[in-house]
Parts: sequence; structure tokens; C-alpha cells
Amino acid sequence: MRSEPGFDRARTGNPAFLTGVHNKLAEQTAAGDAMTKSKEQREPTIERGPNGRAQAHRWPMSTDPGALRDFLADVFTNYWDQIIFGPIIDGAAYEWTCPGPPDKIEQDGEFLTVGFNGPHFHICLGTRESGRGDPVLEAKMHALRPATANLFRMLDGKGAPNSWGFEMRNAAGVSMLTIFFANPFVLPGDRLADEPDWSKLLMWREISLRYLGRKAEAFDQTSRGFDYQAA
Repeated sequence: MRSEPGFDRARTGNPAFLTGVHNKLAEQTAAGDAMTKSKEQREPTIERGPNGRAQAHRWPMSTDPGALRDFLADVFTNYWDQIIFGPIIDGAAYEWTCPGPPDKIEQDGEFLTVGFNGPHFHICLGTRESGRGDPVLEAKMHALRPATANLFRMLDGKGAPNSWGFEMRNAAGVSMLTIFFANPFVLPGDRLADEPDWSKLLMWREISLRYLGRKAEAFDQTSRGFDYQAA
């Protein structure tokens, strides 16, 4: 994962940060695109079901605290009005939308706070200085920190993409955060579209180019939607 400089606590805890960071990310996105285009694109790990059918493409990402902070700042600052997010755990799926652009993206110790002028969430990312304190506390915090992070592309019953996003899990394998990116098959209000809006792939294509070095792929436009929708 590319780590952007400058998302320190003093800046991200200030509402005035938003305009500056949006411009900063736009500039760095352009620079990052030029950089990643010169790199060999990253290929995914293929996740298969019990029958051997491909169910998802996953690209492992860095769990470095600074890299995760900057990635989440990028997504919530630039795409807040396009995402659905929350933990997806056994027996429950939390699918929230942002009430507006974030006015606070601040890391204090191990935890990142993303706030929306009142509503907010905290998520443990760790720190680069982890492991220097009380070993008992360190063991506890190790269990809370992200152990894996990946960008994903879910596949329908015929192996074509129908969902794109990001997932982070802790050492126990429990979901800490799933972010679903803008989806051609989904309308506001979690309604299914009669026809796909392929322009919604722009978010995925920008992020996959920026972080994976992958150019736009025609493969992303081969699904008819969710299996129950296309039946």
C-alpha cells in the first residue's frame, strides 16, 4: 500500500484539514497514477469455495499503521458519498453510509477516529512504536490490531465481478471493517438497479490503479449483477 505523508494528528483533527487534504490527495493521486503506470500490475490471490469455484479476487495490502491511516483517509475523504461500510461478522452485517464528508480524521495512540460532525467511529490500527511497553498490554493490543487487509473483487456464480471493496480483519480473523465501493448494480437506498451504471466503476478503477498498478479492465463489466438478480 502506498503511504502518503502528512496525515498527522495535528492536521487531521482540524476541520480545516478537509479542503487541504482533498487538494493534496488529488495532486498525489495524479502523481501516484503516473508512478503506478510504470510498475508491473499486481495480480490477485484467488479465493475458491468448497466446489473449487472462484469466489473472489483479493490483493493483500500493508497493515502498517501509517499506510492504513492514509488509505482510509483517502477513501473517506474522496469517496465518502459512494461507500457503504461497517464490520461484516457472523450473524450480523453493518452497512452504513456517511452522513456527510468527514470533519475529523485523527489518530490518537493506537486508534484512528473518523468523524462526521457528531457521528464517528474508532478503529485500532496500532502504532509503529508498538511492543515497547507492558508485555501484557502489548499482547492485548496485538489481538486488537489488524492482522490482514486486502482489496477485493467478489465474483458471481459465473466468475464475473459484481462487488468491489476493502476488508480488514484482526488476529482472530474477525472483521474490523469492510468498505463496499460504488457498485454499478446498486442504487441509493440499497436498491438494485434495473441496468448497471458502469460509470460507478470509476472509484474501483482509480483505487486499483493507485494502489495495485492495475489499469481499467473490461472484465469488470462482464457480470449481470448479483446471482439472485441475474437469475
